[in-house]
Amino acid sequence: MPSLVADTHALVWHLTDPRRLGAAARRAFESVDAGRAVCHVPAVALVEIWLLHERGRLGVSPVQILETLTGHPAYGVLPFDADQAIEFGALPAIRDPMDRMIVAAVRATGSRLVSADRALAAAGVDTVWD
Repeated sequence: MPSLVADTHALVWHLTDPRRLGAAARRAFESVDAGRAVCHVPAVALVEIWLLHERGRLGVSPVQILETLTGHPAYGVLPFDADQAIEFGALPAIRDPMDRMIVAAVRATGSRLVSADRALAAAGVDTVWD
């Protein structure tokens, strides 16, 4: 079964304003919602959501996001583990530590990344957006 890792903005937009997603990203999330794919949500994405929520830049909280995802078996929070830590160390060119952890999750799970961030595609991961 295909697996995806959701970048923070992609997950938030999927749950709050799917019109902001690229066409391929929208189809990828539809596959997850239909149970034809799985979506890993890196724990660091929840940290980013908290930070955005605290700064007033995001009206939805991580608790609301988790409540939405909990009822769906194709979505799961991906804890940061040793495999991701090793991948993190192999990505010094990515300066943002949150982005680096998300790419490490993609590489450690062998997934595709749902993200509009073209700079992350330069890290050698397969991205899904347009």
